[in-house]
Amino acid sequence: MGSLATVRKWKKKGAGVKLARRLHMYFGLVLLPFVLLYGMTALLFNHSSWMSTSDYFRSSLEPFGAVQQDAPSEIVEKIAKELSDRDEFNFTGYDEDSVELVNEHIFDVEEDGFRYRYRFVPMESKAFVQKTPTTEQTEPEFTVSPVDFAPAPSIAQLVEAIEKDHNGSKVRIRSASDVRFVADINQEKWVLTCDLQTGKVTQNKFQEPRSDFNWRSYLLRLHKTRGYPRDGDSVRFGWAVAVDIMGLLMLFWGLSGVIMWWQMKPFRLIGGVLVLIGVLLCVLLGFWLYQAMYY
Repeated sequence: MGSLATVRKWKKKGAGVKLARRLHMYFGLVLLPFVLLYGMTALLFNHSSWMSTSDYFRSSLEPFGAVQQDAPSEIVEKIAKELSDRDEFNFTGYDEDSVELVNEHIFDVEEDGFRYRYRFVPMESKAFVQKTPTTEQTEPEFTVSPVDFAPAPSIAQLVEAIEKDHNGSKVRIRSASDVRFVADINQEKWVLTCDLQTGKVTQNKFQEPRSDFNWRSYLLRLHKTRGYPRDGDSVRFGWAVAVDIMGLLMLFWGLSGVIMWWQMKPFRLIGGVLVLIGVLLCVLLGFWLYQAMYY
């Protein structure tokens, strides 16, 4: 009887492993387009020049040869001198080895239908330039704004109510809802959008895109689109559901992969080493990024 129970137990275990393998394979096939999408967009985020409408090049140093670079040590000396004269605190000095110039100088200039963005590397007398075509400005067929419409009074009332609820603390309006409708103007259909915060009305032709299509921008926006909409947008709601499902399937994919690996006894050692290497890399990179972002 004992041996029969053991056989049944192993059969159940084998059936569970077989099911995990099947699900791992089928879910992997379902995940394939999303994994490819996330992989591609991750590369696009990391490489700003890929699939871009911009050209990237290093600027000639001749125009900037006479520019007097700011020496960080001299700037810090001036700051330290002023701090030592303050009465509200006691400044006793600074670590000279800690002085550094961080980030870049960035300048934008537009010329002949292009925007040139200069990124100067401090103290190295070199600049990288991003050349991007600017959107052609066309005269609108008609102008809607200004209209005799004041910002929605309910917004001011909401501000007053929130400030009252927070003991008079100042409220800053980050954004407000819009009213959008289709209007017949000049025997054509137009979409008019009214900003309830400012009262400004903008227009674009019915069933025409509000901006030019760009593959890079489209893919990156797919990657960044997240969250469940509160305004009943069914398309974004469907995308949010798909993201949740794909996220859960990816978790299962990883865990079922571990189960499948563990069943292959000859590969447990090498697999364990690889898992350990992956965990160590993840922890180290996470710690270094934490230091860079918060300190």
